[in-house]
Amino acid sequence: MCLPVVNHIIQHRTPYLLTCCLLLLSIADAIFTDIGLRQAVISEMNPIINSIYDKSVILFYLIKIALPISLIICVPYVISSGIVKQILAFAVIIYFCVFIYHIGWSTYVIYSYFLFYPLAGTYPSL
Repeated sequence: MCLPVVNHIIQHRTPYLLTCCLLLLSIADAIFTDIGLRQAVISEMNPIINSIYDKSVILFYLIKIALPISLIICVPYVISSGIVKQILAFAVIIYFCVFIYHIGWSTYVIYSYFLFYPLAGTYPSL
């Protein structure tokens, strides 16, 4: 019963892998962004997502997860298009760069936390 679906995914694995990577990177972006905004160490650069975050954090997470999932659902209908594969690859590259940016600022914050606060003798809550 599932064999045709599995064969289809195996045969066209590149777009599925790209959309799954996009989903994982989007979830990581949502988590890092939420932490950074709560700690006031970053600001959301996308004005639409920023207004959504200000209204509802749950809606923010739903959108960050729902958009890549909708791409996964749409992949079988546009799988033959080379431009779609290129756009997906570009989106994954952009999200990977954002992920590296998040790793960078979070490493800086953690490093600063342990470097500077021992001098004061107390640690604020992260």
